[in-house]
Amino acid sequence: MAHQGVLHEYTRSKVAFEFASLGHEKVVVFIGGLTDGLLTVPYIPVLAERLGQIGWSFVQIQFTSSFKGFGVSSLNQDITDIRALVEYLRSERGGARSKIVIFGHSTGSQDVMHYLLNCGDTVDAGIMQAPVSDREAFGSFMDPQVADRLNARAKSLVLKGQGFEILPREYAQYMMETPISAYRWCSLMLPEGDDDYFSSDLKADRLSSTFGKIKKPFLVAYGEKDEFAPEFVDKSRLIESWREHSDTKFWSQNSGIVKGASHRVDLDASREHLLEMVTAFLKEFEL
Repeated sequence: MAHQGVLHEYTRSKVAFEFASLGHEKVVVFIGGLTDGLLTVPYIPVLAERLGQIGWSFVQIQFTSSFKGFGVSSLNQDITDIRALVEYLRSERGGARSKIVIFGHSTGSQDVMHYLLNCGDTVDAGIMQAPVSDREAFGSFMDPQVADRLNARAKSLVLKGQGFEILPREYAQYMMETPISAYRWCSLMLPEGDDDYFSSDLKADRLSSTFGKIKKPFLVAYGEKDEFAPEFVDKSRLIESWREHSDTKFWSQNSGIVKGASHRVDLDASREHLLEMVTAFLKEFEL
């Protein structure tokens, strides 16, 4: 299906697509998850259309980690790219946008968290949709002994300063057939790795240093039937623990479970509920 809009070159060789509701001063920047690129998340067009109706432009970033680039990238590289887009959108060339909200799907939620903790002063708010732990998701379909062996080898390379060495083919089969560096494997798969923001076993001090340090309004929207969340994860309890460790001035009261939603929010009713949560969040903080 064709979609009308504008392709922005926000920095050399990197682009972002702005959907048909063009040129609004307020903009939502969408950040996909692992293997995502432009228009691979099915609810994007509906979200873009509805946000356009209330005066928001919708822009999806394509960056170093898009598609299979995540295997040799990092959250630090991601937020460097996102910040370049934010600066572009704030500039006259990019439309001099007055409000920017970053919206992450899946591992894009980790980008939102990492961005708010490191570059939060450059945006107005963040949304984390399907913030599932990659460590718990990938670990749930790996034999524990295999995982221990693979983790040990990758960690050994990182400790020897060889973190950006590409791991053997065996690793790629657990990462959606994506070549992956030792660093990114450890970041995704080891407890308290750089990507490990959303695991259900994280301790209070870790949550206080992540959720507790966010100083911009943020919304958490977790799918009720997210297939990448292992059965042992109590989603409601997990969200409550995040709320307890967050600053009440910034935690959205509209955060919670998206009714009936899969990871990619496939059902129309679930998409409607997500849209309601997002629009209520924008109103809640007068964005």
